[in-house]
Amino acid sequence: MSETTTATTTTTTTTTASSIQNHIVYRTVASGDEGVGYVVNSILWDGASTFDPGSGLALALDADRAYPIGSTYTPSTEYALSGAATATAGTPLTLTLTPDNDGPGADTTVTLSDGNAGGTFSAETVTFNGCTNTAQTVTYTPKAAGTVTISATNNGSLTNPASLSVTVSAAAAAT
Repeated sequence: MSETTTATTTTTTTTTASSIQNHIVYRTVASGDEGVGYVVNSILWDGASTFDPGSGLALALDADRAYPIGSTYTPSTEYALSGAATATAGTPLTLTLTPDNDGPGADTTVTLSDGNAGGTFSAETVTFNGCTNTAQTVTYTPKAAGTVTISATNNGSLTNPASLSVTVSAAAAAT
């Protein structure tokens, strides 16, 4: 009599509590009394597994749980870049980035550039959190006199704003 041994492999997937976040399911198409943006459900999801909200619905990260079932969420489609049109070399100026509506459907990173003009940003990237329309500010310190074009791009699906043109004057000479 012969004996056969079969090896068994077990795979364990570990989901940490920090990877599970609150998401909302909202309408992208009106249905009955529920208009576009109507929040139909709130779920805890790890973001790694597959989840299909269904036809006429979309999913958005709502880590702050700001949108209960029955509320209305209007996702951002774009964001604005604002700041002074004039500056002095070596002196920081404040730039503000603001998403429209209720914020993007997922965390969205915005990257700033001065087109290799040599200036410095207090942070070259900022993040808009999902379902949050909080403005983000950074400072930009121009290096030299001239015109600097500051632009912003994002890793989500938001429309990028027009570039900001800043006329930089020379720093006052020390006396």
